[in-house]
Amino acid sequence: MQPENSSVCDVREVLKYQDSKFLHYSELIMLILSFIALPILILAIVKCIKSSLFHTNIRLITGFHCFFILIHCFGRILQHSSDMYLWMAPLAVCEKRQYFEICVISRSMYLYGIYSSSFTTVFMAIERTLATYLSHKYEHKNSCVGILLVCFQIIISLLITVPLFLDSKFTTRPDFCEFHDPSDWLLVVEIFTIFSNFVAFLQCWKLYRVNTKLRVHSKVRRLSQKYQIEENKMLIKVILRFTCLDFVFMMVYCFGNLATNFIDFSLSQGKLHGFIEMVHCLPVYAIVVTYSMARVIKHIQKRKTSNLVAEIRIREDAYFSYINNQWTRDTKNKSHK
Repeated sequence: MQPENSSVCDVREVLKYQDSKFLHYSELIMLILSFIALPILILAIVKCIKSSLFHTNIRLITGFHCFFILIHCFGRILQHSSDMYLWMAPLAVCEKRQYFEICVISRSMYLYGIYSSSFTTVFMAIERTLATYLSHKYEHKNSCVGILLVCFQIIISLLITVPLFLDSKFTTRPDFCEFHDPSDWLLVVEIFTIFSNFVAFLQCWKLYRVNTKLRVHSKVRRLSQKYQIEENKMLIKVILRFTCLDFVFMMVYCFGNLATNFIDFSLSQGKLHGFIEMVHCLPVYAIVVTYSMARVIKHIQKRKTSNLVAEIRIREDAYFSYINNQWTRDTKNKSHK
């Protein structure tokens, strides 16, 4: 992608962005939220790596999900901080325009982070499907399947992002580092993203019901398979809650993105791009979903521990009751003799 030469500066066009307070506030808010999301995402990645609660492949997919959002946040920080500097610096109006190199780097990270993290639920559903229907083989596969799924996720995201950039046109000094392409390809991408995530949610719900039935009828199975069935059920519970939150943000992003095609002519350029920045609320997603999922996992762990303690007590009571009955029976037999 080569930049178009733009030696001519239209001061009126530049001022549409420079004078837009809504655009400045939206970028400032997203810049602050991106900085807040950074330590949260780094901590989440460390937790995914070190946690032994979930299967290796789930930890791998989740860790890369956080990493993709981290890429998006770094792209935002690069763009928004450079925009804020140029707007506040004592420069001539035409010198406040963004640079091509910064625009391409920041927007490529920005878009790739959005689309790569959008398909995490899909690959989680695929991974749990394999774990459910191939349970006797899957427990020995280690991280091979997870690595393969993450590679597919990276490739699909590249296949989506690269054509969008190839069709876009940037100048050497754009008035604003924007990427707003109301093309048919973008429409196909949005519909495909929503549809695939909806199918993944339905599949996770189906897997939850399947694992519940397997748990009930698992009396003749090996202990390792019983453990895996219980792990699948717990994991799919977590994934279902994650999918619900993810789908809500997905709908906000996709429909908000599509809505910009209809409000394009009713808003000024500054307000339009400020609205787009607010719609692509991945830093908010990172903060809300990470906090919510931490609470969900803690609650499920607490319930699992309580159920385990209750089951142990029941078995202990049954064991001591059996010993007591045996002792009473032996005592009676001795007294009769």
